[in-house]
Amino acid sequence: MLKLAGRRVGDYALDVEAWVGRFVGQAEFVLHLKDGAGARSNRPVVEGLYGRTKIPGSGAEVERGILDVALGLVATFGATELRFHGSELEREIVGALAEMIADAWSAMMYLAYGWKTLKQIQDLRHPLQVTDEGYLLFTQGFRGGWKDYYYSEGWLEGPIKLKAERPPTAEYRSLWDAENGRALLDFLKGPPTDGHMRFQEEGSGEVVVLPIVALERTARSRALLMLRELRPVDAGLLDERDRILKIYPTPQSVETLSPADLQALSAKAAKAR
Repeated sequence: MLKLAGRRVGDYALDVEAWVGRFVGQAEFVLHLKDGAGARSNRPVVEGLYGRTKIPGSGAEVERGILDVALGLVATFGATELRFHGSELEREIVGALAEMIADAWSAMMYLAYGWKTLKQIQDLRHPLQVTDEGYLLFTQGFRGGWKDYYYSEGWLEGPIKLKAERPPTAEYRSLWDAENGRALLDFLKGPPTDGHMRFQEEGSGEVVVLPIVALERTARSRALLMLRELRPVDAGLLDERDRILKIYPTPQSVETLSPADLQALSAKAAKAR
């Protein structure tokens, strides 16, 4: 993890603090940002656990890399506040972290999430892949092994989080591409939800009221972008993917559609054969 010290991310540099974890091969760490003047953010932008272990039964030859992290929402430099959640800076930070386990045969990453994502998964039934954290993992090459770690007694179990793995072989990639493709196609054929969502903003206690159509637009736009990257070997799934991509407009256009337009597109996609 100390290799990340000084790593440039956007207009900032990473500052690392790391110490030995509870188990062999683990390290706990925090990352701060430093601005051009060398000032360090008041609070960490990342807190997490890094680990590399040998897979049991592999003869101590096959290594697994693990990252379990919680991302901050803002970075503050004195009285200046930088909100980077959902930004290109956040993506670069996660990308830098993911490089730490890029050479492990089996690499997995856990991202802690908040109430917005939880309600999106539970109330709207959106696939894990199209949430903020799921999409961030997907764009960094984590394509399978999806799991939602939500515990009703979350204050005892640690933060709620999503987990995904990078495909260690071409066979895994093909299998996970098919699983992702099916989940995303089913989502795009399903009817959108309307109305408003209420959730508590992490770190502030503020209650946010968000139009659900905004989540539906972004989720469907992300689904279309991800479908373009998938390479399943199943010919039927590929044909269905191509039909759905022709029915929907560009991902950028989907971000501006009305609830009625989204409803019409999903109905058309559901009837496509």
